[in-house]
Amino acid sequence: MRRFFSVTLALALSIVLGATSAQTASTTATPALPTPSASGQRLFDAARDKLVQVRILTQLGGTQATVGSGFLIDANGTALTNYHVISNLVLEPERYRAEYVGVDGKRGAVKLLAFDVIHDLAIVKLDGVQQLAHFNLRAEAEPLKQGEKIYSLGNPMDLGFAISEGTYNGLVERRLYDTIHFTGALNPGMSGGPAVDEQGRVIGVNVAGTGGELANLLVPLRYVRPLLAQKRDVSPDKKGIAPQLLVHQDAMIAALLVQPLKKQALGPATVPVGDDKLLRCWGQSSEKPDKPYRTESTRCSLQSSLYIEQQFQTGTVSWDHTYRSGAKLGAMRFAAWHGKSLQTSVFGEGRSLKPTRYLTRPHCHEDFVASNAITLRVSVCTRAHREFAGLFDMKISATSVDRDTEGLSSNLDVRGVTFENGQRLMRNFLEATTWTK
Repeated sequence: MRRFFSVTLALALSIVLGATSAQTASTTATPALPTPSASGQRLFDAARDKLVQVRILTQLGGTQATVGSGFLIDANGTALTNYHVISNLVLEPERYRAEYVGVDGKRGAVKLLAFDVIHDLAIVKLDGVQQLAHFNLRAEAEPLKQGEKIYSLGNPMDLGFAISEGTYNGLVERRLYDTIHFTGALNPGMSGGPAVDEQGRVIGVNVAGTGGELANLLVPLRYVRPLLAQKRDVSPDKKGIAPQLLVHQDAMIAALLVQPLKKQALGPATVPVGDDKLLRCWGQSSEKPDKPYRTESTRCSLQSSLYIEQQFQTGTVSWDHTYRSGAKLGAMRFAAWHGKSLQTSVFGEGRSLKPTRYLTRPHCHEDFVASNAITLRVSVCTRAHREFAGLFDMKISATSVDRDTEGLSSNLDVRGVTFENGQRLMRNFLEATTWTK
């Protein structure tokens, strides 16, 4: 999910990742805070009346389930936050409700107006808020410059409202959608808060941490403006998620297959690794002089996924390849060792075979595929999305069966795609796998 630079922190702990229980925070220790800068103090004082904490509470007990941040964008009580902050409200409104808390302690109900799962944004209405004070968006004609000072605001870890100073360091590499690289501190609870420039104009929305102390992510305004422009005639609910997921998976597959999958050598084989502008790949070798075998492996994954709720994310792709060589083992021992790489079900044993709230039980099929000078034993397992019609998770495991003491195994895991797009990706994946020596 990067290269990062050191920055000055300010005014309070720092910012974002998400709602307290909605996403996992970095375990890095919070650094000691220096004295806030004059500009940080000025911006925080000017922003106080425009910030809110967004709390998701249980309907029956009123117990706090998750918290995040939000900020006013007009005089009628309209505010922005993250989808993942209010996801429980979208998915289970019968069990959860939302309230806001201002810097002055004022509380009120929160009504959902619109949400964007793809870019993790939501628009809400704050009950009882009628005021002129609100944030303005920075004009599209003024793009951010590398190294420009920016400030993120919100309520970190439910400790109180705070500001964190940092810098703009361009867009994050290897992502399907533009994401701002904020070199500043973000802590849980400040998801959905604003990131502003030195004039106090919003340049993005706090969204996530990367696990690096000062390497964090903001949603740029290019995704905020279309959401604000949408017509809002009806109250949104979870039925609006599936159409957005379908749009996302089309964009994901189109980006992956806009040209033939990029390949690279793995021992005497060639395997697909994809576009390095979208996927990050890692390699590993286990060759040792005292072992009668060796392995070389490559793992690649799309550097983003879509958050639906804490226990379920979708809309992503990963794959891996392993080359095995074992001349010293002999053909029979090598076949037994190599054959273990193809599971009867690529979803594994036990609980993973059971249906869940979001996924059906997997349906699997196994066959032999011969092409491109290689013969593969292929297992394909598919799970349908129970709440989002037309979407599937697909896992493919392919193991070569045509060499005595050499073997190649590949696995593809694609989540939240139509059956047709999953098949397209699978065909391209298998066709790009072959022996070359």
